[in-house]
Amino acid sequence: MTKLLETPKELAERVGIPVTNVRYLIREDMLDHIYTAPGKRNPKIPSGAWEKYVTQFTVKAEPKKASSCREG
Repeated sequence: MTKLLETPKELAERVGIPVTNVRYLIREDMLDHIYTAPGKRNPKIPSGAWEKYVTQFTVKAEPKKASSCREG
């Protein structure tokens, strides 16, 4: 059964990053979240939010062009 909401600590453990990184992403509004207590406390991350973040912020690698050889 998939959980509908995760705490920052649960998400951090699941994806293998520090919980401080998750809290930073929440604070900077880069990761979808909701607050379950008044005063912007107790954030929860909905299912699929991490996957959306990864898709949105992934930098695509570009193949390097062959460098030209200098003659001389």
